Amino acid sequence: MPYDPSDLPRDAARSITKLVEDITSGQAAWEEPRDVARALAEFHQLAQALPQALLQASSAIDRMARDRDDATTVARIIGEAATSAESLHDQLRRAHGAAQDVRAR
Repeated sequence: MPYDPSDLPRDAARSITKLVEDITSGQAAWEEPRDVARALAEFHQLAQALPQALLQASSAIDRMARDRDDATTVARIIGEAATSAESLHDQLRRAHGAAQDVRAR
């Protein structure tokens, strides 16, 4: 029997939120360009999976919705989010490639 995957995106969101908080507070800091490049590779991986995860969520809503109009509206909005996520994936791929070429002072 399948499990409810809702905890997985929650955990990912918590991790990114913690990253931001720790860097903002000074508890964490990148010290080398290669460390940033590694993080960008992970962000790229996250963004690479995001469009498919969004489309899977859209499909799930469509299967469960009683009202077809509601399902269509949600599917359209999620589709727009998936398109944005695909663009983010491409931008992060380019950022990662560029960051790999940066050298420390």
